[in-house]
Amino acid sequence: MRSIIDSFEGSRNFPRLRIGIGRPQGRMDTINFVLRAFNKQEREELEFTFHNGIEAVRILLLEGFDKSATYVNSTKAMEQL
Repeated sequence: MRSIIDSFEGSRNFPRLRIGIGRPQGRMDTINFVLRAFNKQEREELEFTFHNGIEAVRILLLEGFDKSATYVNSTKAMEQL
């Protein structure tokens, strides 16, 4: 992100779609959580996330950022999971 922000001369004023990774359960260290291999359920969720992300980019290009963000945050997108 820093290099992208730098290319905008330090401005954070640009649209972006984010994909989160969730939080570690219990007392697991965040670094270990982020760097560990995906389990079966996470691999399945990742496939959904890729398909959902592709659709979000398609909507972004054809209909704009607001429609794309609405799609990503909608229950319609979650129903596909």
